[in-house]
Amino acid sequence: MNETVSINSYRDLDLRPEGEIVNQLLSAVEAESGNQTIRLTDRVGSTPANLTPMMSSWYVSYIAGPRGQALDSIAAVLGANKDESRSRGVFLEREVSAEENLRIERKRQALRASREKRAAEYDRYSESRIEYQKAKDAYDELWARHGREAKSTSLWYIPLLILIGIPEILINFESFGAIRIYTPAIALGVTIVVALALAYASHVHGTFLRQYEARFGAHQRDGDRAAALRILGLGTTALILAMSSVYYARSTLLEDQILENSVIGGDAPSGLYVIGGSMIGNLGVWIIGALIAFFAHDEDHHFPEALNNKNKAEKKMYTLRESINGPLKREFEKVDATCEKAIEQAKNKHSTLGVNKDFADGRTLFAQLKEQDTQVIAALQAYRLKLIGAVKGRSQRYEVQPEIDTADSEFLDGGQYAALLLNVKYI
Repeated sequence: MNETVSINSYRDLDLRPEGEIVNQLLSAVEAESGNQTIRLTDRVGSTPANLTPMMSSWYVSYIAGPRGQALDSIAAVLGANKDESRSRGVFLEREVSAEENLRIERKRQALRASREKRAAEYDRYSESRIEYQKAKDAYDELWARHGREAKSTSLWYIPLLILIGIPEILINFESFGAIRIYTPAIALGVTIVVALALAYASHVHGTFLRQYEARFGAHQRDGDRAAALRILGLGTTALILAMSSVYYARSTLLEDQILENSVIGGDAPSGLYVIGGSMIGNLGVWIIGALIAFFAHDEDHHFPEALNNKNKAEKKMYTLRESINGPLKREFEKVDATCEKAIEQAKNKHSTLGVNKDFADGRTLFAQLKEQDTQVIAALQAYRLKLIGAVKGRSQRYEVQPEIDTADSEFLDGGQYAALLLNVKYI
């Protein structure tokens, strides 16, 4: 029987651990262990997925031919015409493998068609991936330098600065209202401007005190230090102008009170209380704001900026990806549904053929083939473990190819690759 001959040819392969064929595979470890990154085999095709190049080459050289003939022989038995049912039989495992293979091929075809139709969008997405990778690399470099995550400024920071500005307004409104040329609206406006200037000064001084080394350290470029000095100068100028305005307003208020007392009599007001008390109150608000700014910011101003750039680039990249993948989603759903329906039909037919003698004989042959398949998988697993052991202590990555190109490749370390299941196909 030709079917038996093909099965026996495959089963006669000596796949014992000490056999010549397996030794041919294991001897390739040294050549492959020197590679830093190993790209694993694709999910499409008759060769098992997730094999290294050496494993794939060995499989094609020693296993694929005899095993393929054996599978064809089994398919000839299981897929033969059944006179009693006037239909063809089914080799379930081959049907499932073929449909899974076809599923990926159809998705890739849909993707290629989408690329041709929407080339400009894909170009923008490719550019966004490059931008994201640059931003991520910049952040990762700073993360490695600091050994921690960046400290982003909290959402409460600005509201809290505004909140401490309220006492500032209450302290100063009376003073600016005493200036005769100011209407109440102008006095309120000036008071708010002074409060904002003091808040800005608090922000600058507290932030720069926290980031002094990062902004003014000897390792910084002269241009960066000069730019930081300009910002610090603006903050200091804002503080001086705010305090000067408060001093002027309080002095005007003091003069009015002295004049009033000279007319109606009474003790002259104390300049230390009228002016000094207000100045101390304003300085207190400035100090509180500076402390808030100090604790709200990272020591390295480049670090949260790099995190923000990374997050923005990532958001842009994923937004473009969703824009591209949206129209493809329905197409992929149709492909999946078609595949699942074909597999379900094959399973239904398979379940109805159990009483057929030829079908039972074919399943027996298939069981014999699977016994030899376990030896093939054992040999591949032995090679994998030996390869991982050979590179222990050195970095080696294993690249798992994605189902479709829009997904990123997955990189595994040795332990993760060792846990990855290896399976043969039936096509």
